[in-house]
Amino acid sequence: MALIHLHLFSKMLSRKTEVSVIIPERSKRKGDKWPVIWLLHGAMGGHSDWQRNTSIELYAEKYGFAVVMASADNGFYANIPTGRYFDFLTKELPDTLSSMLPLSKAREDNLVAGFSMGGHGAYKLGLSCPERYAGIIVFSAGNFIETQEMPEGSPFAEIHRYVFGTSRIHSLAGTEHDIKYLAKRAVEGGILPALFVCCGTEDGGFPIVKSTCAYMRELGFAPHWEEAPGAHDWFFINRMLPHAMAWAAEVLKLDCPA
Repeated sequence: MALIHLHLFSKMLSRKTEVSVIIPERSKRKGDKWPVIWLLHGAMGGHSDWQRNTSIELYAEKYGFAVVMASADNGFYANIPTGRYFDFLTKELPDTLSSMLPLSKAREDNLVAGFSMGGHGAYKLGLSCPERYAGIIVFSAGNFIETQEMPEGSPFAEIHRYVFGTSRIHSLAGTEHDIKYLAKRAVEGGILPALFVCCGTEDGGFPIVKSTCAYMRELGFAPHWEEAPGAHDWFFINRMLPHAMAWAAEVLKLDCPA
C-alpha cells in the first residue's frame, strides 16, 4: 500500500492545497490504470479525515482501487469567490493526478463518495457530472437546503452566508445547490449513476436523508438504501464502510474476494 501526500498549487483555488492518495500494492488494477474513489470530507474537516477515522486503506487494498482525498475547506464543493472547489474536484485535480499517477479517467472506473457535507458534495459532483462517475456513495447526507435553518450568528449560519451569500438556505431551491434540482437535470440528460445511501436512525438528519433517497427512487434512480442504529459520527460510518466498499467494488466491476 502506498500513501502519497501531495502539496500542490491549484489554479482553481488560487493557492496551494493538500491531497492524499492511496494506491494499493496488489496487482489488481484494470489494464494499466487504477479505478478511483473520490472521497470527500465533511464540514470542519480536511484531506486526512478518512485516513484518521476509518480503515479505508484496507478496503482499497482488498478490492484494488485508488482513493483520492482532497481538502475542500467548508466550501460545500461549490464554486465560490474564494475557491472554485467544484471545478477543482471535477476538472483540475483529475487532470493533474492522472498526469502523475496511473489513475483512470474513464466513467466506469470512477466513483464519488462522502460523509455529511461530503455526502452533499458526492451528490453534487455525481449528479452535475454523471458522465464522469459510475456511482455515488452518500453517508449521512440529504438535500441540505431542506434542513432547519441555523440561528443567525451561529457558526453554520455564517458558513452558509459565506458560501451561498445567504444563511436562508431554503431560498436555494432550484439552484445548483439543490440536490433534487440536480437529480432532475441528470434524469433529463439520461445518465444516472448508481447510488448507495446510508444513515443512522439516531442521526438528526435521518428524515431528510431518507426522504431525499426516496425522491431519487421516484425519479428513476435505483438507490441502495441502508439504515442502522447510529448517530452522525465516524462510529456509524465505520459500521457502514464494509457494505459501501463492497457495493463500490461491484459498481466498478472489480474482482471481489470472498
